[in-house]
Parts: sequence; C-alpha cells; structure tokens
Amino acid sequence: MRSDKPLPDTDTLRQRAIATAQLAAQQREKYDCRLRATTNEVDGKGRLKKASTEQDDIFFVHGHQITRTVTREGKPLTADEAAKQDSRVKKEIESAEKSARDNKPPQTNPLSAINLLRTAKLANQRRVLVSGRPTIVFDVLDDPSNNSSKMEDKIIAAMRGTISIDEDTGQTQDLDVTGVRDVRIGGGLVANIHKGFHLHLVNAPQTGGVWFIHNIYGSGDARIGLFYHPAANFHSEMESCHLFNVTTDQTVTAPTTAKP
Repeated sequence: MRSDKPLPDTDTLRQRAIATAQLAAQQREKYDCRLRATTNEVDGKGRLKKASTEQDDIFFVHGHQITRTVTREGKPLTADEAAKQDSRVKKEIESAEKSARDNKPPQTNPLSAINLLRTAKLANQRRVLVSGRPTIVFDVLDDPSNNSSKMEDKIIAAMRGTISIDEDTGQTQDLDVTGVRDVRIGGGLVANIHKGFHLHLVNAPQTGGVWFIHNIYGSGDARIGLFYHPAANFHSEMESCHLFNVTTDQTVTAPTTAKP
C-alpha cells in the first residue's frame, strides 16, 4: 500500500464521491438485478415473530426503484400472484414516467451514501486496503447540535459509524452506521428510529464498471417512510445484475428475466 502518499483533501474527496454516486444513480437505469432478501421480525422481547425470504427483480425508471417479487420462501409465485405483480409494476412505471414529466424528484433513502456524504461530520481519515484496492475510510460522528429541519439531516445527525470510499474511482465502498439516540419525526409517523438501529451497506462494481449495493445488513427498531420495518433484522444480497436495453420513445417496460 502507498503509505507515503498524502491523504486526499477531505472536502474534495467528499464532493468527488457525491458526484460519482450521482453518476452511478443515472447509470443504474441500464441494469436490472436479482436480489435475495431475508427478514426476521421480532417482538418487543426479541423473540422471532416471522421469518421471510424473497427474490426480487429490481430496475430503475427515471430514478424510481421498481421491484417485482419472483419467489417467496423459495417458491415461484402463483399465476394470480404474478399477475398482481405485473399490474403493480406497470402502474409504478407509469407513475415514474409521470413524475419525470412533472419534474418531480424520486423519493430517496434518507440514509443513502449521497445524503450522508453531504451532511455527516467526518473525522479520522485513513487509508486501508479492501480487496487489494486503496480505500479511504472516515469515521462518521453524530452531531447533537444539528438543527436542520430536513428529515435526512436529523436522521444522519443521530448516526455514528464509518464510511469508506474507493480511492481510484471515488465510489462509496462501504457505509456502516448505528443510531446513538432516538429520532422521531412527525410524531413517529414519518420516521421513528430507536437508538441502536444498525445499517450496513456494501457496494461492489458490476459489469461495465458501475457500482451497486451488493449487500445490505440491518437490525433494530426503525421505520423511515416505506424503507424499513420496525423490530426486525434483515439481509439483502444482490445475486446478479445485467445490462438491458430500454426504449424511451413513449414508455419504459420491465426487463425480461428468466424464471428461477
């Protein structure tokens, strides 16, 4: 490792990582991916209430994530379930196209790498090797003094952990944060995150050089809009991604994938 090389300027690297993440978000429109998700819901005493496993096809239309479930508990959907999925996906594609025509931005995850890079307090910069690649790691510090009115800022200000950036590409390689205090927004209806909630995202390059989330790990009690379910631990793994062609003359159609 090039230990004698000066570390990059923090603000410059932060802005580079944001720009790279924004470009990756545009490029992911060319891909569809197969995701396997496992969720274990627990009660207030930590006892398992429900365990579920799904395989989902995921693709993006004008920045909106479209998800189509293809199996549950290892079994293909019934014809009726598949028809309902197709109908829902069609409506979501139409909604994404309408939002694009109306210049309405897509809803994003408040704990995305872009949001965290924009607002988090970063400290203790160092260089490490990850799979042989030089990677810049920062500590993410919580910020009790943050008085922003934005939901994502309030949530990020209550998080502590690390964020890692691939030095050669500027891609966010790893995001690992834990809530250090409760956050309630809108009386808990908009967001309700309990201290100890943990989120770990691991990104990896795909064919064509675009980086996608490869693994998502989470645990704890949290609800952020439609992103997480309370009192659960979950793990999602991207099984495969491939390029597909999209015709945008009038409408966008879901990519065709082989049945598992």
